[in-house]
Amino acid sequence: MKNKTMKMNNVIPFFAVFPLILMGCTQDEVIKEDTSVGGKEKISVTVTQGGAITRISHEDDGANGLILKWTANDAFKLYGTTTEVFTTTGPTDGDGKIATFTGNAVEDAQHAFFPASKAEKRWEDCHFNVIGQVIDANAPFAHLSGYNFMTAQTTASGTEISEISFKHKIAVLKFEVTLPDGIVPKYITLSTQDDAGIAISQKASDESNITTAKQLTAAISGVSSEKFTAYMAILPSTLKEKLALAVTGDDGMVYSYTVSFNGDFPYEAGKVYNSELTFGGIEGGYGTAAIFDNNVIGNTWDQSDNKGSTKDNPYLIESAGHLKYLIEQVEAGERYLDKFFKLTTDIKVTADTWTPIGISSTKPFRGNFDGGGHTISGALKGSFSNDLQNFGFFGYLTTTSSMLIENIHIAANITWSFAYPEGTIITHFGVGGVIGNGPTQEITVHNCTMSGEMKISDGNSNYGNLCIGGIIGHSGAHIQNCSSIGKSDVSCKGSSLWIGGIIGRDGFLSSEYKHCINTSSIILSNPERSNTIYAVSVGGIGGYIAGKVLGCCNQGSITGHSISPVDVGGITGYSEWAKYHLNRNLTTDFNVTSEETVKLGYLIGRINSATIYSCNESVGEQSQWLGSNPAWTPTTDDESAH
Repeated sequence: MKNKTMKMNNVIPFFAVFPLILMGCTQDEVIKEDTSVGGKEKISVTVTQGGAITRISHEDDGANGLILKWTANDAFKLYGTTTEVFTTTGPTDGDGKIATFTGNAVEDAQHAFFPASKAEKRWEDCHFNVIGQVIDANAPFAHLSGYNFMTAQTTASGTEISEISFKHKIAVLKFEVTLPDGIVPKYITLSTQDDAGIAISQKASDESNITTAKQLTAAISGVSSEKFTAYMAILPSTLKEKLALAVTGDDGMVYSYTVSFNGDFPYEAGKVYNSELTFGGIEGGYGTAAIFDNNVIGNTWDQSDNKGSTKDNPYLIESAGHLKYLIEQVEAGERYLDKFFKLTTDIKVTADTWTPIGISSTKPFRGNFDGGGHTISGALKGSFSNDLQNFGFFGYLTTTSSMLIENIHIAANITWSFAYPEGTIITHFGVGGVIGNGPTQEITVHNCTMSGEMKISDGNSNYGNLCIGGIIGHSGAHIQNCSSIGKSDVSCKGSSLWIGGIIGRDGFLSSEYKHCINTSSIILSNPERSNTIYAVSVGGIGGYIAGKVLGCCNQGSITGHSISPVDVGGITGYSEWAKYHLNRNLTTDFNVTSEETVKLGYLIGRINSATIYSCNESVGEQSQWLGSNPAWTPTTDDESAH
């Protein structure tokens, strides 16, 4: 089947690109006020917004450009001997490009970071991260306000502010898509199909420090027809040979487009890249995902030339039949220790039931798997049994050396019943979009996205510690640059119950979670537990975490009702021994009730011997950050542990 093609037009800047200037050299532009706060002199600075992407309200000008305006409460952070946030009440001129920002004077100012909502406590910890985007079709530019990163360097002393020139750090890709009649888009995934990568995270103080990945997924909401326009924020990078866009429709099909470049194609900050999508020679008009149905027959992949032995020479999973064969071989006892696999096609699962890759501790998968930026769509359905007790795209993983799972997008809806097992047991059972259970510290999960909906039900309140996560249910894995943008509805029963947007439960002190973002919603539909030591624990990043959490962000809601007591946290529901650095929760959308008690913390619901070094710009008052200790204050930064 021939792929559809996407042609990239010439680069179209929103406006002529020129620096943003903080004008601060005359009495008219820097205004000293009589009042001071805490001994700090308050000043006002006129800020000129002149170029392409800034924080803004966006309006389409009808000619492939956007009208950009400052809006009320826009803010940047200025770093020097002290650190202060400057805010505005809105534009002060007719076209919205000039505004007055007010803040406390900063001695020896050197750097500025925009927007302040994404700025860290220290300049050295600031970074640009573009994962976790949610595009509202009714306001397609609104999400860009959280990704319009800019930085500036300056020299200043107190109220004498010299000229500051902001530089843009993102570009925008514009996609205009028409799907088959009656099909509504749910997600778009940008990926690379060569050795190049998409820059998804970059350090502000060292722009050579870049994290790249094969995919970047954004959720689409509010679309009511097959036609839509999407704007995606990206970091500048060089993409070679071929860029792919996959659109997941509400029918579970993945519709793919590609674009090729003649040599290197540079993405430049502060510009919009307008793409033209065309369908060419596709059988039936649309669709490229391979179908994994009840009748798919497993067939082996190419095993010549020592394939599977290295990351650069993997086994290629090129069809639904190849994936079926992998599942069958692992179920038969083949573990593929230290072997490498790479997925080369999108797959839609329509089978009545799904058998994950690795079904138990006696029949685990022990290899490495690169999703290649591809999407698993459709539905993954299963039920607890003696043979199958953990569930996800992967069921049970373990290794004695090291394992890497990366670059896969799970758009499939997951339906799992814990059934009604008899007796009492305290074993951990896991359900996750990517991995159900991986009880080892030797797994690294990188750049994986879960955008499907999870519905987890049934169970015995005396049977098992149930761990439910958007990416992983239960594991000691190191998780990096992963995002969850779907929804989880949990109504199950177990001895203990841990629910997280990224991971359900991690009980390993050496595990790490870096730069993960959750925008998914978690709904409690009367879950219940019998172990009175722990409440039902629910967090935007993790239900229970004992490792290190660095630079993670929650924007997802937690709502519903629980029969048992509940610990609710924007980052973690319940935390023991963990260390938290530079994490933030940006929502107060937590509306949870219980027939017993609810502990709510905008960072952590309940804490035991954990250490929090910096909370950044999290919502709420400091007394609201921990549900179990309202008198808590942050610990001084341990820079060596960052």
